[in-house]
Amino acid sequence: MLINSKFTRRSFLLLGLAPTALQAAPLVDIQNGLGLFSSHEASNINRQNRHLAFFDDPEPELMEYSDNPISQTGTISLSKNLKLTLLNANTNETRILQFTKDKPILIGKENSLNEFLKDWRTSEVKPIDVNLLSNFFEICEKCAGTNNSLQVNIHSGYRSKKTNEYLRKRSYKVAKNSMHILGKAIDFSVPSLRMSQLARAVRNHAKGGAGVYDTFVHLDSGPKRGW
Repeated sequence: MLINSKFTRRSFLLLGLAPTALQAAPLVDIQNGLGLFSSHEASNINRQNRHLAFFDDPEPELMEYSDNPISQTGTISLSKNLKLTLLNANTNETRILQFTKDKPILIGKENSLNEFLKDWRTSEVKPIDVNLLSNFFEICEKCAGTNNSLQVNIHSGYRSKKTNEYLRKRSYKVAKNSMHILGKAIDFSVPSLRMSQLARAVRNHAKGGAGVYDTFVHLDSGPKRGW
């Protein structure tokens, strides 16, 4: 059976453009940590950690959004000795925290984690919710298992409204009223764990929102929910 095929000039041009479209720059290059959301700062990350700079956070919108004040001070304690190394995937900065079993750590308004988790694009610093940090460290303890040390890679902490709008214009997946804007959310990964293991720990121990993605998890101190 013969099929009547007719190539027009327009068809030929469309076929010629197809490969170019496929080769267009991706929204986020997971392999190299680059894409429309990246910047010159991200390119300075060493090759080993470059794939961690992942800025697309498809956080679902909350039906009811409340700008409740965050808890800026409090104490955090773990039930084991733990050396926690935090790596900021966007700036390549590190923070090392040493927890001693059952010994509370006082978190004040001017703690260094606020600076560490700042909006790296604007350098704007906002206090991070102590309730979020407490839940985050608790999950880190669970992830460490029987080990007394753990590395955690931070993908996103506080996010200014300006940065959030910048990201929203480039992806429909960024929530307008993101919990990151309030200092109530953190995105992270644990290199020593498979994503399935990290996902299980977060879903089992999150006290607020918990989202699981291909390369990181989202944790916030908002309403209890999961995606």
